[in-house]
Amino acid sequence: QFAFRSLKDVGVCNAPPKASNVQLSDKPTEEVKALKYSPNGKYLAWAISSQARVVDAQTQAVVSTIAHPGILDVQFSPSGTYLMTWERYSKSEHAEGSHNLKVWESATGELKGTFVQKAYTDWALQWTDDEKFCAKLFSGEVRFYAPTALQKAALTLKLDGITAFSVSPGLSPSVAVFVPERGGKPALVRMYTVGGFARPVANKTFFKADKVEFYWHKLGTNLLVLTQTEVDKTGRSYYGESSLYFMAAAGNFDCRVVLDREGPIHDVAWNPVEKEFVVTYGFMPAKTALFDHRAELVFDFGIAPRNFVRFNPHGRVLAVAGFGNLSGQVDLWDRKKLKKIGAIDAHGASFCEWGPDGRYLMAATLSPRLRVDNGIRVWHYSTSLVYHQEISELYQVDWRPAPVARYPQRSALSPVPAGITIAEPSPKASVKPAGAYRPPHARNR
Repeated sequence: QFAFRSLKDVGVCNAPPKASNVQLSDKPTEEVKALKYSPNGKYLAWAISSQARVVDAQTQAVVSTIAHPGILDVQFSPSGTYLMTWERYSKSEHAEGSHNLKVWESATGELKGTFVQKAYTDWALQWTDDEKFCAKLFSGEVRFYAPTALQKAALTLKLDGITAFSVSPGLSPSVAVFVPERGGKPALVRMYTVGGFARPVANKTFFKADKVEFYWHKLGTNLLVLTQTEVDKTGRSYYGESSLYFMAAAGNFDCRVVLDREGPIHDVAWNPVEKEFVVTYGFMPAKTALFDHRAELVFDFGIAPRNFVRFNPHGRVLAVAGFGNLSGQVDLWDRKKLKKIGAIDAHGASFCEWGPDGRYLMAATLSPRLRVDNGIRVWHYSTSLVYHQEISELYQVDWRPAPVARYPQRSALSPVPAGITIAEPSPKASVKPAGAYRPPHARNR
């Protein structure tokens, strides 16, 4: 199943192999500002100008209604127990009136706590998978709250200069914090177990780091840290310099990932099943390579104009693509055999994600990045296009999450299911070449 929102519509669809539209019993008639599934796929929430609503993702029955105006985004806790909402910050005489990040109980719509969160970027609280704690960054500290008592922090991690942090997934959660370089001192990333803040379990220092992105393995056992500078002092790149570091949550191993090609790091992806990862890096055309849990090179996927990598949920099929100002070609690889399955054309796509069954890859062309040819396309991993729907001014589309165990991986990659309709892309009208440009005064001569 997947859900989408556009300027004039919101919808839920059953995905291939039996694609169909789902009837929404209480469909909003105005523009939907936000749309989100809970990470476990239990709930779907949307927000309109006057309220937010939580529905059962399977039956579409209304679970709760939050009559609160001005909500611009929504996000769930890992098990969907709590719904977070964000609205624009505005100063108020009353302290509570300035609190624009709110936490509600999904099942009842009851308000559980509020915070000030001025910036929209990374606005949501970060949660441990068991929902025991949620965390928020303050000046020089990360505060951890029990969701049943959001008025006072249960735990506090203090470190001067923290600008970013990330809570790991997994049964034994860790937290990584980043302090940028200043006054000649190197930048650092420190990793702690949640609740054990007296001593870090891992510590890594480096120069040339103004900001970082954290990539945790699904089990929370390993972390990749992508560091970036705002400016490349060598003048070779418009985007600044970037490096990649590997850290084990156990604290027994860390290193810089050695990349044999100069230029930016475009994308990083963990295999969700194995302890290995893929990196796309270097000046275009970029190189894509597979590394093991010791950051040693395992396989080279070659050099091509690519800037996106994503494993399917079973870790069996890898998509390597070039989006943005690139052509939109997606190469699909069989990880087990390390052979290319084929290629698909997803030109214009600004969203690309595997379905939870691992057999279907969705790409969507979204507004406002592109205001023409908006729509959703779905391919089977054999590269057959099995679904195509054009939707005017499409803003967002998301798969409904589901546990990977529900869709067991077969030893051999299965063919397209029997009876499925192969969706042929609609032919584009041929455009007559315009010829060389002639200035107005030279025309018709």
